[in-house]
Amino acid sequence: MSYSFPTDFSTTALPPNSRRGFTLIELLVVIAIIAVLIALLLPAVQQAREAARRSQCRNNLKQIGLALHNYHDVYQRLPAGYAYDANNLIPIYGWAVSILPYLDQAPLYNALNPGNIPLSARYVATFTAQDQQLLQTPISVFRCPSDIAPQVHDFPFGATNFFYPGTSNYVAYGGSGLTTETLTNNYDAHGTFFGNSYLPFARISDGLSNTFFVSERDASPVGPATNGFTTNFGAAVWAGIASRNNAIRPYRTLTHAVYRINYDYVQALNDTTSAYNGRGVSSYHTGGVHVLMGDGGVRFVNENIEHTTTYRYLVWRDDGLVNAEF
Repeated sequence: MSYSFPTDFSTTALPPNSRRGFTLIELLVVIAIIAVLIALLLPAVQQAREAARRSQCRNNLKQIGLALHNYHDVYQRLPAGYAYDANNLIPIYGWAVSILPYLDQAPLYNALNPGNIPLSARYVATFTAQDQQLLQTPISVFRCPSDIAPQVHDFPFGATNFFYPGTSNYVAYGGSGLTTETLTNNYDAHGTFFGNSYLPFARISDGLSNTFFVSERDASPVGPATNGFTTNFGAAVWAGIASRNNAIRPYRTLTHAVYRINYDYVQALNDTTSAYNGRGVSSYHTGGVHVLMGDGGVRFVNENIEHTTTYRYLVWRDDGLVNAEF
């Protein structure tokens, strides 16, 4: 038996340009699916980016901790929270300046030549343009990448003869008391970094792993405050600064346990109307702040930590109370 097959298929082939395109409904469905996928993926991307920023912030504190330990190895003591002229009670420079050589910033340190020149003199606009430029130097290790504040701090204290120094997001703990501090009471002298402190590790009897050294401080939101202060009031400056009347601590380089984590002393967090806003520790990370411990480790501390006891005692270097779990 034989079979024959047709060889001419021209009658069954599809005519040119006869393929059916997407209908409007199908196109809308595809667009909707893409939109849903983007909506699902975008938060994950944002979370991944914030996780990377948090990791970098944590690493910054680790580098600061290593620099503090290297400083101690050389001088057998930690840097002072800020140095000041004991006769005139004029702050000179902050702790971060002292560790610049151990953060690959030796040229900047040498150019600053901190010496004994009060920062109240260094910050006025009549000081040399070169020194102003040096004090405005952006230093990445002092900046949390989650913080949107500019590289230059913009507070003039209501004066016309001040210029704006470089911003920092890290402050050292000066004291653990519950009262407002001044230059003369040295923040109750319970913290590790206060005026002319220069403490050796041996003076931190609670143990380095049980004592808070440095934490975060974010910038306040942009906008004028009713008390005359301007934007980014809360952020620190890496050089340290005196106040207008030199009567209170240079709180832009230090902090104190009187202020709760992520909480302003008088008003709510990031309230620009408060004259006290931003003096405590705070961050752009949800739920708390990174804290550098004395041993160089970094912990993420919940903002709900009890601040009149647990938080206070972790700042207090020699109270005899060990709070390993917090």
